Amino acid sequence: MLFKLSRRNVQRSIKDYSIYFFTLALGICIFYIFNSIESQTIMMDLSDTQKIFLDALNKIISMVSVFVSFVLGFLILYANNFLIKKRNKEFGIYLTLGISRSKIAFMLFYETIIVGILSLVVGIFIGVFLSQGLAGVTDKLFAIDMTEYKFIFSKDACLKTIFYFGIMYFISMVFNFILVSRCKLINLINGDRNNEKLKGTNLILSVILFVISVICLAVAYKLILENGLTNINDKFKLSIVLGIVGTVLFFRALAGFLIKVIQSSKNQYLKNLNTFTLRQLNSKINTNYISMSVICLMLFVSIGMYTASIGTKSAMENTAQFLAPYDMTLTHTYEKQENLKASKEKISETVKEIGFNIKDYTNEYLDYNIYNSQVKFKQLFKSTTDDFLSRQINSMRDFNVPIVKLSDYNKLMKMQNKETINLKDKEVFLFTDMSTIEPSIKEYVNKNKTMKIGEEDFEVNSQYGFNSIEDTLNSGNFATLVVKDENINNYSLVKKCLSLNYTGDKKETENKAVKDLKKCMTEGKKYEENKAVKISAMTRIISLEGNMASSSMYLYVGLYIGIIFLIASAAVLGLSQLSGAIESVGRYEILRKLGVSSNMINRSIFIQVLLYFAIPILLALVHSIFGIQVANDVIKIFGDYDTLGNNIISVCIICAVYCVYFYGTYRGYKRIVNK
Repeated sequence: MLFKLSRRNVQRSIKDYSIYFFTLALGICIFYIFNSIESQTIMMDLSDTQKIFLDALNKIISMVSVFVSFVLGFLILYANNFLIKKRNKEFGIYLTLGISRSKIAFMLFYETIIVGILSLVVGIFIGVFLSQGLAGVTDKLFAIDMTEYKFIFSKDACLKTIFYFGIMYFISMVFNFILVSRCKLINLINGDRNNEKLKGTNLILSVILFVISVICLAVAYKLILENGLTNINDKFKLSIVLGIVGTVLFFRALAGFLIKVIQSSKNQYLKNLNTFTLRQLNSKINTNYISMSVICLMLFVSIGMYTASIGTKSAMENTAQFLAPYDMTLTHTYEKQENLKASKEKISETVKEIGFNIKDYTNEYLDYNIYNSQVKFKQLFKSTTDDFLSRQINSMRDFNVPIVKLSDYNKLMKMQNKETINLKDKEVFLFTDMSTIEPSIKEYVNKNKTMKIGEEDFEVNSQYGFNSIEDTLNSGNFATLVVKDENINNYSLVKKCLSLNYTGDKKETENKAVKDLKKCMTEGKKYEENKAVKISAMTRIISLEGNMASSSMYLYVGLYIGIIFLIASAAVLGLSQLSGAIESVGRYEILRKLGVSSNMINRSIFIQVLLYFAIPILLALVHSIFGIQVANDVIKIFGDYDTLGNNIISVCIICAVYCVYFYGTYRGYKRIVNK
């Protein structure tokens, strides 16, 4: 009997709370899809580098999934709390009919099991089919060759999904038991009467709080723009606190402030059902201003994760080729400053002694050295007017700007098929591989005629370079100086390098060279320890694969968190409005008795739901304007990308999903009121 009653209740609730069930199924679907990535790798021809990054991605996804389960668990508890509160009268009737609290609790237990099984079956079923396309997406993102397509069902992802959501549903059942056991019959019977009270607000206090909130947010925006994201100091922490406080005060004061503004125009305030609609909205915001503040901040995080992940991927991919100009680069970095005697033995000679002959893989290579110039980076750019560098320079660690010989620089440019340069005696040329520093370099060479290097004055060349002189995963050369060979006197050595381009088939030579080098470095361990030689290698293929894989990791994690935050936020807003619809049924009946048409009522519902959905995301978008601006400064360290285009695409995708929830809530609200 109880099971039949539970099944009927679920069927009835699905119609009124379809958004909740849709979000549960969608959350389970997304959870399964992202946790099935590991199973998709059986179709992929992975290199060693790609295997390392995919293993790292799977570990990160597993950790993020724990966090995601907490967010979805909160959503389930929040929704269940709403559903139970709105059924107070129903439970009161059960008690008056003689049904015990334990039986009501078991009825809720059955309902939770039915909802859990339905959502798990639907979510995993859809997830299994959608995850088939994930292999193709991963193939493109990681630049992997797919060996053969297979239909993949991830047993591990399925079990993990069932386990996590099973725990959530169990906790939900425990909370349901507690809530029902504490219910009093008088409160249950009078539940709707208590809900019918419209909460008012002090208009003057609301206006004051609204002004304070705007001031808090303005100061927060100013602080974060000045400080940026890389310097975690008191100013950064204060901007976060003020942003949160300003958001909470904004929603606390919003309803009263809106009434004050609209009342100033009597024509609008008294037009149609505007007075009723505004009072409805006022009551809802006053009751849920804390949850609306949290939703706004979650939407802000969602927008930020979307734009940052897409932007980081674009930036890293755009600079991947630029950062790997040669087929291979070997480097020996010196931890302590040493004199020129340390550079007598070239890297090509060092590796030859342990069995790795460079000439077996190339006929185009160069040994070169990078030195310390005694010029401090902060001193060099202390007068820069570039916004990015001026904000970051105080929090950066100072260092000596490296310097290279003109002959080495020109040989490296020839290997890249780029133009060489000519320098006079005591003339210096600057170059960088960071797009964020390029404007400051350009400004410096335009404004400065001379530069002091050590005790000598050098004329600054009117041109500058934007180049990379070694293979690397990330941009890291803020600035490097180039002078004539005879002008480098007794500078301490930073590192020795060797760059080369393969002969023959690039991939075959790469595989042979990497394999041989690993073998030689292992067998030459004794020699390496005796000579204190620590040689590292980077190849173009590894660099490209690493950049593609790293950028895809950022993208997957950003999308995963962003989607979950978005659907959770939209679902909570929708559930709040649908519960409000049940509370307001009596009010709409009174309107009908007063002769108000269905069109006017539907219009009032549309405006109310629209404003309730629009206000949090509009404030989140305002937050995002400033948040994205400082995030872009960090992302640009990885390289250039279309900031405007990526941000617009991200916001449009988020707004599209948000609009689906808005439309579903509006339809559900109308169905409840007109039923």
